[in-house]
Amino acid sequence: MAFPTNIFRQLFRRRPQIAVGGDDLSYLLPREAQKIDQRAARRLFHRRRVLVTGAGGTIGAELSRQIAEFGPSRLTLVDNSEYALYKILLELGEAGHRDIISSSLTDICRERHLRRVFERDEPELVVHAAAFKHVPIVESNRCAGALTNCYGTKLVIDLAMEHDVETVVFISSDKAVNPTSFMGATKRIAELYAQAQDVAQTETRFVTVRFGNVLASSGSVVPLFKRQIENGGPVTVTHPEIMRYFMTTREAVQLVLQAASLDNSENPIVTHDGRIFVLDMGDPVKILDMAKRMIEACGLKLGEDIEIKFTGLRPGEKLFEEVFLDTDKLVKTGADGVLLASPAMIDLPLLNPRLEDVIGSALAADQGALDEAVHHLVPEFHAAATDETRAGHKSDR
Repeated sequence: MAFPTNIFRQLFRRRPQIAVGGDDLSYLLPREAQKIDQRAARRLFHRRRVLVTGAGGTIGAELSRQIAEFGPSRLTLVDNSEYALYKILLELGEAGHRDIISSSLTDICRERHLRRVFERDEPELVVHAAAFKHVPIVESNRCAGALTNCYGTKLVIDLAMEHDVETVVFISSDKAVNPTSFMGATKRIAELYAQAQDVAQTETRFVTVRFGNVLASSGSVVPLFKRQIENGGPVTVTHPEIMRYFMTTREAVQLVLQAASLDNSENPIVTHDGRIFVLDMGDPVKILDMAKRMIEACGLKLGEDIEIKFTGLRPGEKLFEEVFLDTDKLVKTGADGVLLASPAMIDLPLLNPRLEDVIGSALAADQGALDEAVHHLVPEFHAAATDETRAGHKSDR
């Protein structure tokens, strides 16, 4: 029986290739990547004991790479994904850093396990990048999102203070500003706790850093568009006007480390006052334009070789993201690309009982109570109804 020629051609048709992952993606940005002086960051991390949570994720892995190059005395990598941890361990080992690496397959929501890591490796600096960040998934899995993003962050912060950690760097998100998504609301709650502890004590310094989307991070549009283009389309964009702030992974992490290295003694505005560092991400990028650039980079023509399809905004999604509120007073830090914002704060005596309500509801898997507790802490956020909460309301009648 002859093999159909058209099927043969389909099976062996060469798919277009596009640079993603470790390749240079700066062509997707309407600006040049920032050149950042890393000398201060090198001084901060050199010969120090450093712990990175979420070390296998896109940001966590890049943090681990750059910190390893600064020559810490020990670099502890914490992640709850065996494969993600394996990949970054293998990479850093092959790069010659095996002797300084310590790893822990640990969920940051397991207090005893996390405590053991702090007791074993005695970090002097902690970079907290572990989080659930995919907006639609967290929207549908709110209890899990609150546990990792709120409870897990609280445990990292509490153990850092208990073990006299000098500095905690907390990676936040532009989605924490006027949050319309549950993920953004949980990141804002985590910010509130870091702010409150920064003000309440002077031993441990908390550096909270907000930035927007990172090109080619897991779950982002770049790998999605790449896959869709390779499969012949259509490329799916939620809305023709949707815009986002973007950075390359490398420049985002360089700016985070630069913010962490701003010295209190040398920079009088960097004090224990709960302010949040905001990265200058340039102008926002229209997602539609990014899709067009990626299609053109493959040598394809829109409308002839491939189509773009608009699918509508997903639950919790905004058309436009904000890195700070209009009411925030931005202050220059003296470091290019790094500003300070002054979001509202809640003192610990008021914050703690409300935060316990959030954590308790999440542990009990009570999504209705969780939505209410989150709204009490972040009143600008209004949770959208889900099938689970609708079912709960019906059962109450």
